[in-house]
Amino acid sequence: MAKEKQMKQNKGPKDILYRAVMAILAVCVPIAAYFCEYIYTVLESDIFKWMAQLSGNTTDTGATESVWSINRFVQKLLPKLGESDGNATAVWEALEPIQTALICVAVFFILAIVLAIVIFFFSVFSKKKTVPLCIALGGVLSMIALYISFNAATAPMLDGTMSLAAFFNTSFITSFLAGLNSFSVIRLTTGYFVMLFLFIAMVLWAGANKLIELGDKPPKAAKKA
Repeated sequence: MAKEKQMKQNKGPKDILYRAVMAILAVCVPIAAYFCEYIYTVLESDIFKWMAQLSGNTTDTGATESVWSINRFVQKLLPKLGESDGNATAVWEALEPIQTALICVAVFFILAIVLAIVIFFFSVFSKKKTVPLCIALGGVLSMIALYISFNAATAPMLDGTMSLAAFFNTSFITSFLAGLNSFSVIRLTTGYFVMLFLFIAMVLWAGANKLIELGDKPPKAAKKA
């Protein structure tokens, strides 16, 4: 009895540390999703290349690098799309070949955030380790599925199947100029990997604590004795 009481007393600080670390890791997921740079692009522009060559700069390839976060998208692009329903509708129609892949990206992205929030509440209000471990594994799988869906969505833009001209149907000149631009790189960057590593860290942390918990339990024979 004395040994069991001492084990319970020693277990208290361990549980508090475990739950605090899990809660911190979980709350960092939505923060990283919103504020970290998430998509890196390189746009190759023949127009910029010709302009640079005309000015005597032969080293300029006309490539423009940019990084996008959800925060930047909300502040920069969302207001422009929201100016009229026609803008958003036209863009969505232009994305018809990759609409399914984009929906999958959005679903897995939102699912990962929801799973992180669930882990946070489990860490705050429950001492269970098995459930958060399983949810964190689900988060890792969601991030892998997001990566696969994102590659499926961006492949037509990179191999030339989908031209930027499809987004500019207002006039022939606009469509022509858009056709002189193409993406050479579209990939997930910092925010994605931070989210993935946070879920992996939660899996390792919860798994390690679960193993310690199982090791602390006395054998059944000892209990009967």
